[in-house]
Amino acid sequence: MAVFTYRVAAAGALEVDPGAICLVACHVWDTIGAAAAGRQTALVLREGNAPLDVGPQPDLIGQDLDAIADQLIERF
Repeated sequence: MAVFTYRVAAAGALEVDPGAICLVACHVWDTIGAAAAGRQTALVLREGNAPLDVGPQPDLIGQDLDAIADQLIERF
């Protein structure tokens, strides 16, 4: 169900191409699920929540939303 949600529901609800979506989360498991569905991902770090050495890695990693926003602006 999670892969379906990342592939279809989010893009459909936003009426955008699925390739245009970047999931920003502070839970590494959410970024793993979105990346497995082919989405771009960004991980906001918080205490005790670092990237794992398994599964797809986040495209962007930052200490807070400002850091993620800066990286997105730089990238696009």
